[in-house]
Amino acid sequence: MRSGSIAPWRAQYGRALRGVGGMDKRVFAQDYAAIDAEIERLRPLVDLGGYIPCPDHRIPPDAKWENVQYYCERMRKVFSS
Repeated sequence: MRSGSIAPWRAQYGRALRGVGGMDKRVFAQDYAAIDAEIERLRPLVDLGGYIPCPDHRIPPDAKWENVQYYCERMRKVFSS
């Protein structure tokens, strides 16, 4: 199980368990493909409802601002349907 992952708990408790966080903030220092992969990893949890994916703590200093902006734009596009 990944550290900070809500997935095993959601598998056990379903929609009864709500959550915020669980996003791997290290992708902000990588590239758009890594950000897209992280969003797709979290999609099933969001689709179940009651879950808001976001970094658990501060955004790390090696994060690229354009990647943070891209993440916000992609989140709006992917989950605003």
